[in-house]
Amino acid sequence: VDGMTGSLLGLVERERAYSTVHEGAVYLHLGEQYLVEQLDHDNRVAVVVPATVDWYTQVKKETETTIEEAERVERRLGVDLHFGRVSVSEQVVGYARKAVRDGSTIDVVPMLMPEATFETEAIWLSPEPGLLEGLEQMPALLGTLHAAEHTLIALLPLWAMCDRWDIGGLSTNIHYQTERPTIFVYDGHSGGMGLTARGFASFEGWVEDTTHLLQRCPCTSGCPSCVQSPKCGNLNEMLDKAGARALLERMLSSKQRSG
Repeated sequence: VDGMTGSLLGLVERERAYSTVHEGAVYLHLGEQYLVEQLDHDNRVAVVVPATVDWYTQVKKETETTIEEAERVERRLGVDLHFGRVSVSEQVVGYARKAVRDGSTIDVVPMLMPEATFETEAIWLSPEPGLLEGLEQMPALLGTLHAAEHTLIALLPLWAMCDRWDIGGLSTNIHYQTERPTIFVYDGHSGGMGLTARGFASFEGWVEDTTHLLQRCPCTSGCPSCVQSPKCGNLNEMLDKAGARALLERMLSSKQRSG
C-alpha cells in the first residue's frame, strides 16, 4: 500500500513477503522505486513510500529442507536423482544493500523475520563418491555444490518455462536424511507448479545446458552471468565455479561411459 496515497500497488505471495517487502526493502512497481516503511504481519499489509535510491536490497536467509516423500528415484549421470515432496523452512535473518552500478555490498542489516514453512515439489541429487573425488579442496565441497545449484536454477527456465524467481534451492555437504552431499532444487510455490518435475524429466539436457554455460562464461571465479544469483540467501558467499564445472563435466562423462 502506498503510504502517501493509501492506494493498493500490488500483491505479494505469502511465501515471498518476508523476502521482498520486509522493512527497509526496495520494492519495484511498474519501474518505480518504493521503500518499505512498515510490514504489518497481522493484517498482511506492507506500507511503502516513493523513493529514488542508487541501491537495491537482497535478503540473507536460512533455509532447511525436510524430505516428506520420494516419489521417483533413478541413477542418472552418476547421481542418485530423486523427485518428490519436501517441506521448506525459510527465515530471513538480515538484508544487504547493494549498489546498482556494480552490485557491491554497501552494508548488511541484521533482521529476524518469522519463519515461513511450505510444502512443495522438488528434485534432489546426491553424487556418487567418485564424482566428488578431489573436489573437497576446490576450495570446499560446499562451494562446489552451491555454485552448481545456482547454475542449475538459472538454466531450469529453459526447460520448465518459468522464471528463476519461481525456483528455490539448497546445497549441503551432508543432509541429515540422505547422509550424503546433496543439492535440492524446489518449486518456490506452496504445493508445487510442476517445474522440478519438468527438470527431472529433462535432467540430462538440463545438466548439459548448465555445463555449457559454465564452460562459455569468460569469468574466472564466478559472476552474475553464471554462478551468482540475485536471490541467494547467502549473499553469493561460498561459490566455487571451477568445482561446479568439474562436477557437472564428470556427470556428463559418466553418461558417455555408460552409453
